[in-house]
Amino acid sequence: MGGLVGDLDLNVFDALPDVLFVVREERVVWANEAAVRLLGGALVGSTFEDVLAPGERQRLGLLEKQREDGWELPATCRVRFVRRSDNTEITTDLRFGHRGDALVMSARDVTDVTRAEDLMGTLAEMFARGSTLLDADSLLDATEPIFHALGWIVAFTELVAGGSITRRIISKPGDPVGDYGHTLVGQRMPYAKTPILAEVVRTGRPIFLDNVPTLMPGVARTAKALGASMERAQLIRSAWCPVRTNGRVTHHLAVTGRDLTEHDFVAVQLFAAQIGAAIHAQALRAELVHKERLAAVGEMAAVMAHEVRNPLGVIFNALTTLRKRRSDTSAKPELLDIIHEEAERLRGLVTDLLDYARPSAVEVESVALEPVLRQAVEAARLDPTFGGAAEQVQLELPEALPFIDTDPTLLRRALVNLLVNALQNVDEGGRVALTANVDEQDLYIRVYNDGPTIAPEVAVRVFEPFFTTRASGTGLGLAVVHRIASDLGGAVRLEPGGPSGTTFLLRLPVQLATAFAAR
Repeated sequence: MGGLVGDLDLNVFDALPDVLFVVREERVVWANEAAVRLLGGALVGSTFEDVLAPGERQRLGLLEKQREDGWELPATCRVRFVRRSDNTEITTDLRFGHRGDALVMSARDVTDVTRAEDLMGTLAEMFARGSTLLDADSLLDATEPIFHALGWIVAFTELVAGGSITRRIISKPGDPVGDYGHTLVGQRMPYAKTPILAEVVRTGRPIFLDNVPTLMPGVARTAKALGASMERAQLIRSAWCPVRTNGRVTHHLAVTGRDLTEHDFVAVQLFAAQIGAAIHAQALRAELVHKERLAAVGEMAAVMAHEVRNPLGVIFNALTTLRKRRSDTSAKPELLDIIHEEAERLRGLVTDLLDYARPSAVEVESVALEPVLRQAVEAARLDPTFGGAAEQVQLELPEALPFIDTDPTLLRRALVNLLVNALQNVDEGGRVALTANVDEQDLYIRVYNDGPTIAPEVAVRVFEPFFTTRASGTGLGLAVVHRIASDLGGAVRLEPGGPSGTTFLLRLPVQLATAFAAR
């Protein structure tokens, strides 16, 4: 490779690790050994454009002209070459200059740098979508395909007193190192067996290592199969990063891979910081939910005091009268009816509270929609609160309705609540209607009543728990509907009304591949 190119003595440059070559009249006239290794074959005699990726020669020409015109340009520029042996692109940082009529270039392979840049770009994009990645598990789920593609193994651990517990392992199926890691999930490991992790916890600083098997006297030495498989797989490079939550190290992230570099180390640290931010945000949300629940308990106590006291007062009055009139049998049936009615009110109150308080256990199955709608209407019609007036509920359905993947029990409960709410807001002879229609993505169920419209100041609060405008009632019926709709992957809203009437819209997702049942 050495020799003279014009008056340039280039023998010494064969010893350098960086790519060097000289171009005259658009042809490569000399290249050092590093260039031949990187670009995969003899280069001398090739046209300059042949060794560059498409479009790069024109871009370099523009840069040359800008430099000649006196522009201040960076010392290096990012340039893509083509490896001749397999036609793959290689990204380099390139420096170039002129010596007479020769264009002299020095390039360094930065493929690992660009990979780290791509990884950090992906992580930054994920962080920008933080509203959908609200916890550590969501972040790890979203990045799992990235780590699989890189062939890296990820271990996420929680720190506990005197050691750590592995919470998550990400690895390709069948990877022996990853498979061993999965056996450790949920197990407590003392710091004595994880000296590297212990050092990260002690100092609070990340560590990059390129000789993992020799530095793991704990797990790798006690698990000989793991140590041997790591050496066979050449998994000797790893990044160990503390995960801080609210300024304190609470978790740890370890990433291992045969081609992990210091540039990747920066990206892994960024990811660890993202996980810490997500854990902290999750804790803040849990604290907020706790405070909201305490506030809701206060409201519930006020509602309970009012709603329970009234029927209990009626029941005790009826019982007192019964005791006084033990010999008067004519009054007993009426008083017993009063006791029964008030007891039903109490049972309804307890049912509403349980429906709202207990979490929904969603059990999804493929369900024919029409029977569920008819059952909900029939249940509303049989509600003892309304008697015969509930016959005014109308069901208006299209010719065909789909099977949907949902929880029929929860859906029926939500529809009954909407129908009962509608019946509570119509006068005798008023109209309540349930209609349904579907498109390619969603099912739309509307419950309409022709009673008075809802005032704007009330409309914004209809789904708040314990909010009610009626003299009696818990204010939980629509709150339960709102929660069920969310649990089923949909939503419920009050549609903008006209001069009269009220419509609630329940939207639920529909599988595109569902079959339609003819009516």
